[in-house]
Parts: sequence; C-alpha cells; structure tokens
Amino acid sequence: MDSLKRWEDRIEIGAGLWLCLSPLVLGLPAPAAWCAVVVGIGVIILASEDLFLPAQIEDWGNAILGIGLMVSPWAWGYADHRFALLNALAMGFLVTLMSGWALERALYDKFQAWRAAHSHAHD
Repeated sequence: MDSLKRWEDRIEIGAGLWLCLSPLVLGLPAPAAWCAVVVGIGVIILASEDLFLPAQIEDWGNAILGIGLMVSPWAWGYADHRFALLNALAMGFLVTLMSGWALERALYDKFQAWRAAHSHAHD
C-alpha cells in the first residue's frame, strides 16, 4: 500500500485537528475540552506516523483512542452537554471507522500475499 495514498490517515489527521479546535469552536465544558485535545493530539501523532511509516500498531492505537472518545462523555461526566456528546460520538466513530478500514485493508493485503505464496506450493 503506497503510504502517500493512505486517505484514512489524512482523514484521521483532519479529525485530530478538529478535536483540538472543537473546544474553542463549540464552547465545550472543561472535561470534554481536555478529552478532545488530548485525544486529538494522539490521533494526529499516530496518523502522521502511520502516513509516512505505515504499520498496524498506529491503526490499533487510533482505534482505541476512537473507542475511548466515544465512551468519554459518560466516563468523564459530560454526556448532558449536547455538543460535547455529539462531538465525542461523531469524531470517535470517524477515527475508529478509518482505523478499522486501514486495518482491514492491511490485513487483507497480507492475506492475499500469504495465499499467493501458498497456492504455488500446491501446484
């Protein structure tokens, strides 16, 4: 997979940037703001590294961050703030979806290579 064509990482970087800016734009309460900024920075770091040095560990890391972001409104007590809740759920889902998509593609490519290598052994 060509690292410059990894559109999932680019979308994750955009989501991370939005997460860092969203406390200012949406006026999020302190727990939601801290969570958005910390997760946003983590997503940006992992997606940027994965964009230039592709490995599955970054995708797994972003998937965990995305799931954590979706759980955070209840874990940190800001589920009653509508914009904070929607932001956490939407961005968490997007990051998890993009990471899952990238993982599926990487695992599928590895499976295809394994299958090609083993199909010639049985000819």
